Amino acid sequence: MLTDDLLIYIFNDQPHLLAQQMAVWLASSRRFTDFVDTFRDKIRKKIRATPDEGNLLDLQLELEAAYLLLQERSLSLVYEPQPVAQSRCPDYAVTYTSSLTFMLEVTRLRAGLGHEFGEVEERTTAMVPTVASTPHPPVSIIADRLADTISDKLGQLLPQRGNVLLIGIEALPLTASDLRAAALRIQQRAERNDAAFLQRYRFRDRADFFNHYQRLSEILVRDSQLLDSENKVVWVNPRANHPLPSRVRTTLYRAIGG
Repeated sequence: MLTDDLLIYIFNDQPHLLAQQMAVWLASSRRFTDFVDTFRDKIRKKIRATPDEGNLLDLQLELEAAYLLLQERSLSLVYEPQPVAQSRCPDYAVTYTSSLTFMLEVTRLRAGLGHEFGEVEERTTAMVPTVASTPHPPVSIIADRLADTISDKLGQLLPQRGNVLLIGIEALPLTASDLRAAALRIQQRAERNDAAFLQRYRFRDRADFFNHYQRLSEILVRDSQLLDSENKVVWVNPRANHPLPSRVRTTLYRAIGG
């Protein structure tokens, strides 16, 4: 389809919050246009099923990641590949040249989550109105939510592949040490066989948790407006079964920025 036809099809020829940005991306990238054309039915369905602003921002980040990745000629994407044996899967299968495919899950750290992480649940939930009224939530609150997001996403990661988690956040007050501490805290709770933690994130037991935890190759935390910032914080999982080769990591970081 031509660009105008794609926009009409995806947005049903109606005004939409994402329409202008999509038009810019389509006009500036032939590869992104081909990607959208290939997966137009899936994108159209997601846009129709995403009425509220928060979910639209999630979807915008997801599509923006695709736009950036496709600026690298060595990368190609499949949108939401669905393994037969798994109901939840990452957003993208990313192939580097023809030599390696890894999975990429994209998510956005929201101002408030449905539940908070571990023993800080009551404290964090009570502080949400205060956090929402300030430009930058305290690092401790963001770190708690970050740990929650990581834990929740582990169940989507696929075996026999590298898996990368890209997290967008409105501001980036975290350091690499903060991200490493959040990942370590998750690991330590599982090592203690914390029943509340395991049940919250739908793991059968400690062994099931580590089966999924070792699928996680690395985490990238970025400003949720990917095009507007070069900042990123990275954590590489030392226990990963399938770490990314250095050449693939370099290409991914260049695509996402920084």
